[in-house]
Amino acid sequence: MRRVIGLLLIVILIAFAAPLVVSHAQSQACSNKSAYYVASLNADIDPGTADFMATTVSNAESICAGHLIFVLVTNGGDGASMESMISSIEDYQQWGGNFSTVVAPQGGYAFSAGSYIAESSNDIYMEPGTTIGSATPIVSGIPTGEENTTMTKDINAFASYMMTLAQSNGRNSTATGLMVTNGVSYPEDQALAEHVINGVINSSTVQGALTFLGVPANTPVNTPGIRSSLISVLSNPNVSSLLFLLGVFAVLFDIYHPTIILSVVGVAVIVAALFGLGVFGASPLAVILMIIGAAFIFLEVKTAHGISATVGVVIFIIGFLLIYQFPPAAAAPSTSSTPPPTGTFTGIPDITYGLLVALGVTVVVGSIYLRSIRDALKKRPKVNEPTVLIGKEGRMESDLKVGERGVAMVASEEWSVTSAQDLQRGDSIRVKGVTGQTLAVEKVEK
Repeated sequence: MRRVIGLLLIVILIAFAAPLVVSHAQSQACSNKSAYYVASLNADIDPGTADFMATTVSNAESICAGHLIFVLVTNGGDGASMESMISSIEDYQQWGGNFSTVVAPQGGYAFSAGSYIAESSNDIYMEPGTTIGSATPIVSGIPTGEENTTMTKDINAFASYMMTLAQSNGRNSTATGLMVTNGVSYPEDQALAEHVINGVINSSTVQGALTFLGVPANTPVNTPGIRSSLISVLSNPNVSSLLFLLGVFAVLFDIYHPTIILSVVGVAVIVAALFGLGVFGASPLAVILMIIGAAFIFLEVKTAHGISATVGVVIFIIGFLLIYQFPPAAAAPSTSSTPPPTGTFTGIPDITYGLLVALGVTVVVGSIYLRSIRDALKKRPKVNEPTVLIGKEGRMESDLKVGERGVAMVASEEWSVTSAQDLQRGDSIRVKGVTGQTLAVEKVEK
């Protein structure tokens, strides 16, 4: 079991700890950069989408595609991941490529972190019925009494960052700044009038927009792959924290009722959860508290009565809440003249609190229940345990001489027996002792 778990840990750590950032500088010079590369993202901004952007840029450069069309629909998301995506875009622009963001299809939107990504592009196009803006950040970890001051500083920093991105690409910095300071959103016609974007494409579909931009008809539209999607799932701190607690419970269940499989699955889930928290940039203090909470839950095996499990769940939840009290770790420094501020665009959904409490109660009640089952099973006589046959009577199935072994029927089963006296087949016998799986018997006179 230990070897299996150890091997699994090594495999998972190697798979996920491998560098996810690829080099954007190509070793060979591209003589012709007329090709197009198209990518489409309809998701929240997180480490998985940041990985997708890095892969997209790398793939575009590898085929010498000087035109990268990024079709975007997003509600926003993680600030650090946004910064990483913008850094990838700037790398592509420095390589000599033209990066265009298209908000499509009809009804699409680029809100919050998505509007910063769009404004970092060389060109922005929108289709009728689409919207861009609402880019005011959610500020975490504000000390008590400094709410107004910190909020003002952070919003001003993000506004300056947005304005720099827009100005560096020849668009209206004042109008884009209002998306941050006042939370303004622009429909496509107003965005064009305010010069927040470069043009409106008169189409309602993605393919229509691509055709308008001159993209060849046979050009594939690339979407996030398995790796990026998996990173997106695991890097969600709500998902990772719940997975961590589920993994702990799986291992705890296996301690009470050994199956090996549950331990392997539990350890794999815990490692995956820790990887996700690390990608998100959770503070070390939060992760340490969650691990301490898990240790107290495991102590329930020794202490029983649910006290250790309860303490462990409380410590775990405190650690989880601390994840949101500190901004995620910042992405790699931007190549723009104005360094990006630190912050986030995500908060804790209300449903997560309910899930944490429900799962915590399940762990506490479940550990007590499993302990009671284990104690009850310990009190039950073991199946095929020879010692329970002492005192029971049976019948010889073969002749038996002293010093040899014979066969007797006891409790409807045949057993190997020995005796201090000669016995004949058919004699009634009584079990007087057990040595291993051999019964010591004596003759019973009827």
